Amino acid sequence: MKKKKEKTLRPGDTISWFEGDEMHSLIPGEAPSKEQLEEMTREYQRQIRKSPLFKKMLKQYGNEKAEELLKEFKVKLGK
Repeated sequence: MKKKKEKTLRPGDTISWFEGDEMHSLIPGEAPSKEQLEEMTREYQRQIRKSPLFKKMLKQYGNEKAEELLKEFKVKLGK
């Protein structure tokens, strides 16, 4: 029986999946700094704002609530 070879992530490789209402990603390399995480969160929120999901949020909740909900879309480091 052949042993399954473990895949090694190389720079540029990522593994992503959804679990509940969260998206998870494994990205090789050093952990980003607090400032980098904040910038990644800002970019993530910009991308959500341009998406059909945000249009749906605006329609369903109105501008003020949609903007409030958008603040919950954050990039975090797992443990």
